[in-house]
Amino acid sequence: MKKYILLTITILAGIFTGCGDDYFHDTGLADGKHDCTTWEYMKTDHENWDSTILIIERAGLQSLFDGTDPENDEITFFGPTNMSIMQFLFKTVDDNYEMLYNSINDIPVELCKQIILSHVIKGKKKSTDFDFEVKGTLTGGTETKNLAGNDLRIYRAKGEYMGIPDIGPEALYVHSLTFGHIALIASSNIETTNGIVHSLATTYQLSEL
Repeated sequence: MKKYILLTITILAGIFTGCGDDYFHDTGLADGKHDCTTWEYMKTDHENWDSTILIIERAGLQSLFDGTDPENDEITFFGPTNMSIMQFLFKTVDDNYEMLYNSINDIPVELCKQIILSHVIKGKKKSTDFDFEVKGTLTGGTETKNLAGNDLRIYRAKGEYMGIPDIGPEALYVHSLTFGHIALIASSNIETTNGIVHSLATTYQLSEL
């Protein structure tokens, strides 16, 4: 038994002294800050943003993301990823359950525009710029408008761990006060030279916020 105790202490000692030169490895900066525009960043991440880029292009809103829009030099984008867009195509059906849109090019331009504008707000806003929700209510957080003119409530919520409240990781949500949808942010605070991207969960059902 003593040998096991000694081994445990040795392992723990290695963990807590692992900051020395013999153990430390510089892994560089986290992949949360990008020295490029939001448009350029999205172009590098094909797995998440290829379909989103196509909708932005069809809407004629590239200038919002490449920093050339004179009225919106900095933005925050609550970004629906490829998976949400694919679900939108498959689940948008007519009365006979036939797909209305077989490709992004079939989606009306005005609808593409409204969808994208409803996921964008003015200025760079990190998660810590939004207030906490009042737990157990639909109040609290920070109210604002998106570029489509709709009302949003963006809020942080404290999680729980093993049934103990307020000690788990924080989560960020977007609540459309106009339509009633609530969307979970899967990855937050992706910073570019002209904006912040908060990536929506892949389970997000694409709609206008």
